[in-house]
Amino acid sequence: MPRWMAAGTASLLGSGVYFFMRKRREMMLRNLYLCFPEKTERARRKIALDSCRRMVEMGMLVLAFPHFTKARVLRNFSADTAALDAVLEKDVPIVVAIPHFSLMEGLTTIPLVYPPLQKRRVGVFYRPFDNPAIERWVKDTRERWGCRLLSRKRGLTQALSYLHENGLVCVLPDQGTGRRRGVLSLFFGRVAPSSELAGTLAHGHAGTKTIAAWCERKGFWRGEIRAEEIAPAGTGKDEVNFAINRWLENKLSESDSACADWLWMHDRWKGLRDFNLRHRRSRLEENLKFLGLKEMPKKKKIFIRLPNWLGDIVMALPLVQTLRKARPDAEITLVARAHFLPMLELLNCADKLIALPAKSKGLGYWFACRKLLRPEYPEVFVLFTNSLRGDAEAWLSGAPMRCGMTREGYPRPLLTKSWRVPADLDLTKNHQTLVWARWLRERHALDVEPDFTPLRIASSDTNDKPIVGLICGTENSPEKRWQITRWRELIGLLLEAFPSLEIRLFGTAKDAAITAQVAEGLDSARVVDRAGKTNLPDYMRELSACRVICGNDTGGLHLANMLGVPVVGIFGPTNPVRTGPIFAAKKVILQPEGCPPTGGLPIEGVPAKAAFDAIKSEL
Repeated sequence: MPRWMAAGTASLLGSGVYFFMRKRREMMLRNLYLCFPEKTERARRKIALDSCRRMVEMGMLVLAFPHFTKARVLRNFSADTAALDAVLEKDVPIVVAIPHFSLMEGLTTIPLVYPPLQKRRVGVFYRPFDNPAIERWVKDTRERWGCRLLSRKRGLTQALSYLHENGLVCVLPDQGTGRRRGVLSLFFGRVAPSSELAGTLAHGHAGTKTIAAWCERKGFWRGEIRAEEIAPAGTGKDEVNFAINRWLENKLSESDSACADWLWMHDRWKGLRDFNLRHRRSRLEENLKFLGLKEMPKKKKIFIRLPNWLGDIVMALPLVQTLRKARPDAEITLVARAHFLPMLELLNCADKLIALPAKSKGLGYWFACRKLLRPEYPEVFVLFTNSLRGDAEAWLSGAPMRCGMTREGYPRPLLTKSWRVPADLDLTKNHQTLVWARWLRERHALDVEPDFTPLRIASSDTNDKPIVGLICGTENSPEKRWQITRWRELIGLLLEAFPSLEIRLFGTAKDAAITAQVAEGLDSARVVDRAGKTNLPDYMRELSACRVICGNDTGGLHLANMLGVPVVGIFGPTNPVRTGPIFAAKKVILQPEGCPPTGGLPIEGVPAKAAFDAIKSEL
């Protein structure tokens, strides 16, 4: 086949890989975005396309290379003699780090194109094949010019004997090593399992130095073998491995062409998608010191879709905080309805916030979601929602891991990693937050216990006048609302018992009609109606100024509990065991006499005197 035809075939097949292997393309673009966020999307796509073409070129070379004559090898491949002389001038043992560049097959010709190496033993680690015929073919072709293959399973002793004779041992350090193997370190600031082999060999034989060797592409099936020293003899084992990663990062950052030479098609960061950094071996602290960093770079992209109701969001926040502690290397992005973002920003509970587009008919909403989420290249999408809408949003983001809970009769086909609620788990007798925690612990190995410490903020009042807040309405479910007569009776008891007390009525604009009836005819200086007159951050500040909050089962009650304000919750038909306040602040739950702990009786069964007594204890 003429060279131009082979090159055209590689380009065509590589383009096919890029355009038709969607998951591979998305993984490449995600990796490039997270490693090179400063590059434009267009530049990253070109690098990904060129990388696909060069990987196909490498695959074709693997098949054609055994048939190259010696003359053709010497025409196609050469050595940077000056560079090789500089790193090989002393007859010392050397560990050679070989990155996954497109013409790495050409490195097997180094004894031929650089004759001084013919006097030294050169071993190359490889992964043996189970098929005897393929194993024999690989050894025959790759050992053709003088290199010897060393089995990754049994070759360590043989490699040390090569170093003892001042030979060279070549390793491929930039492969993903799997879920539990290797050692945790940073690559492009992202936590990755890395091979320890290069450092182990260099440290295991005194006087061994470490170099990098690669075949720099000069054209289709044409390259020049080059080398650079990475670590001198006597460098510690971990430092050798760190230095290899840093060298590769610098090499890939030199130019778009050098970047396209690397195998972005494999996932160097695989195996660390769960929500902890437990690993058999970790050198993250040492790696940070080596790089001169004080804290972990936040490069892992975790998106969290929050629920659509205020109370549910508050119940999910302890787990958001837990995820931040468990994965300090993650950039946590909260995805929520737009009107909740000011609250989340005030709480500073995430690294980034994304407001979902306004709901619209037709496909407009979905196009807007895709345009909003996909360019961020999330790696993990955690869903605290149970709706198909939320699952579709996560799917449109392109996140390779989309996780949530499933229940019998409610399939969620768009999730990639789900946790089925056990049949023996009674949801009515377990708090929603604790069920979520169990899901994340059992399915995603989250090993940090939820933290229910209140998220306190500065209040809006500076005087010492005692304030009691009452939340008289609910956004939905009228049966959850205590009667207006009960609220007025409670206010009368409070005003009579505490002459200096101020009472504030809180709620949304939808609750204003209820609070107006509650406040009708009362002293407006002591009973202040604030329903619908505050935005969410101001509402939070005013709640923080209260000595105690009394309210129905609604989002404001959860909000006050989250802020550390003592709360008195009035429950009737709803279940406080399942959806009651969860933060570690004072709370009293009132239910009708004879009501089961899980609720079920009409709310009017709670007398005003019971609420007064609970509030009085806080005043």
